[in-house]
Amino acid sequence: MSGVQGVQHADHRLAASQARQMPGRWVLAATYNSSYSAKSAARAIRRGDELLRFYSPVGSFEARTELTQDGADLFVRFLADQPEGVSA
Repeated sequence: MSGVQGVQHADHRLAASQARQMPGRWVLAATYNSSYSAKSAARAIRRGDELLRFYSPVGSFEARTELTQDGADLFVRFLADQPEGVSA
């Protein structure tokens, strides 16, 4: 089995697409069985891990987790493109 384990529901392609359509807004990407799995996925998104390639290029998405009664939710947010050398 490949990919991130411990997930109840994950459609990262859809989550990345939705986030790109709403720059700056948080989108629920997945609900994981454990906070460890959710945090691992968040780190993978921030690092540009190949398993979660839908969130490329590196640095174009933020990720955060939130504990719930059902496990841990992973939220992603697309950062609007900025020309090189311009800081927010």
